[in-house]
Amino acid sequence: MKKRILIKLLSAVCIIACAFGLTACGIFGVGSDKDNEQGSQGVSYGTATVNYHYEYDVIFENYWQEKYSIESGTVYDMEITYTPPVKAGYRFLGWTTEKGGEGEVVGSTYSIMGSGFGGTVYNFYAKYEAIRFEIVYHLDGGINNADNPVSLIGKQTLKNPVKDKHKFDGWYRDPEFREYTTTASMIDDKTTTVNLYAKWIRVYEIEYVSDQPNLKVVGDQSYRPHMSYTDDDEEFTVNLHSEYFKDYLFLGWEIEEGGALVKEAEIKIDPKSEKRDFTFTARYLQESNPGNTAGLRTLISSNGGYYFYAREEVNKIIVGDMRADKPNDFTRNVTVYYSGENPPEVVCRDGVKVWFEYDPEEVEKMF
Repeated sequence: MKKRILIKLLSAVCIIACAFGLTACGIFGVGSDKDNEQGSQGVSYGTATVNYHYEYDVIFENYWQEKYSIESGTVYDMEITYTPPVKAGYRFLGWTTEKGGEGEVVGSTYSIMGSGFGGTVYNFYAKYEAIRFEIVYHLDGGINNADNPVSLIGKQTLKNPVKDKHKFDGWYRDPEFREYTTTASMIDDKTTTVNLYAKWIRVYEIEYVSDQPNLKVVGDQSYRPHMSYTDDDEEFTVNLHSEYFKDYLFLGWEIEEGGALVKEAEIKIDPKSEKRDFTFTARYLQESNPGNTAGLRTLISSNGGYYFYAREEVNKIIVGDMRADKPNDFTRNVTVYYSGENPPEVVCRDGVKVWFEYDPEEVEKMF
């Protein structure tokens, strides 16, 4: 900011006298101290200091200072040409002589007088007028808070907007989200329309459900179950693992409705291309037992298996994943005694060994 002050003498005579005094008395450091205080023609010189105060609401006040060597006791007209200060949100009106810019603005010229030693000190204070500005909110589909103003004088802290399935991540002054702000305010003294941009983080609602009313599956525990955030459009992963329950056979997770079932899966979600929420359904079958299958009897073996006794009306036997007597142990072996023309179908988890024995007499012993 260029700063310039002009001092004008009241008459041509004063101009000549001042020029002669500056040369003769060594006012800029040439000559003796006695000469500096009082010239050979009996002219004395002093100083005048002018302070331009332009910022008040800070811990350390900012101002610009100018100093002049002029003839003591002589009044000069000073043209106020110090470059006008810039204060964001305010219009500069001129300089006053009252602190804080109170009072009337002084004219373009102001009379000053020099004096010796410390000199005469003059203080000018910038006078401002607050500017009302308009605010344009770019919400990208969100809903603004009713307390956020559409026009304003000065500065105001902003409240958060809302958007379905999104988390608010801050206000920004640019669409590239580089200049973060918490307030609405002008950034200069000219632009009277302020643009504010809401940044959002997509919140994916991820549900893990079971097709059995009595079974509550937990889902992925390695990455925030039931809800996942995507910060800065970063890809994230959902891991699906088998979940076993007593009296049930786990068939697998259904990722897409009506799609193939998988026991284990690693699903990568890219928010740049994927905007939907996800529901993963665990499918189960209730194991066969005398209570739900006519013509069937069971015994639990000591070696981690089952003995099934099936009459001819039994067409299918569903074997649960966990042993009914020891829920922490997996079923390992199954022996089926049947009396029908064909053995029943056995549905069980991979790795279970199944033996069939056609023995109608052994079957009837259990009934």
